Amino acid sequence: MNPIEMRYLGSQLEKSGFKVHYIFYQSVLKTAAENAPAIHQKIQSLNLPNLHIVGHSLGGIITMHLLNQFDEIPDGRVVMLGSPVNGSWIAQKVQDWPVISPLLANSMPSALSGEDIPAWENQRDWGMIAGSKNSGLGLLTGGLPEDGDGTVLIEETKHLKQTAHVIVNNSHTGLLFSKQVVKLTAHFLQTGSFTIK
Repeated sequence: MNPIEMRYLGSQLEKSGFKVHYIFYQSVLKTAAENAPAIHQKIQSLNLPNLHIVGHSLGGIITMHLLNQFDEIPDGRVVMLGSPVNGSWIAQKVQDWPVISPLLANSMPSALSGEDIPAWENQRDWGMIAGSKNSGLGLLTGGLPEDGDGTVLIEETKHLKQTAHVIVNNSHTGLLFSKQVVKLTAHFLQTGSFTIK
């Protein structure tokens, strides 16, 4: 995905004192598992003592592959935004559409299919921010079967190993441009909690 999509969120996190690095990955040409080594190489080149990871949508699942494949990632917390860590209903629904099929083909295995997604075996604090504003790709299929952000179902973002899960009134793309999401993300990275007193 093009890192430009994360620029607003990143710029706001920098205002909270974080040094932000953006990582490009090839969601069309490579599978989630295949993207992990390239991201690992980039992380190694940064030579950081600590590293928080923020991933949107498929980026969250790639993070799971990254942490499953490599042990020497610097310590830090993880925040995912609307990541379908149990697979994606909408992706499975539209994967055979002629225009969509070639775009999703490599994102389905061990990711959007919901099959063979890596277990969460590390001890990092893991927070998920899910959206509840139902406007997005799901409208093309007549709507989502359950509550969600228009693209990802809220239930698809839940995982037993998460240390925190919060729902905000944003669409899937809107999660990237929300002041509330910025505030929640920064607070979790600083404290390991979404609860802002």
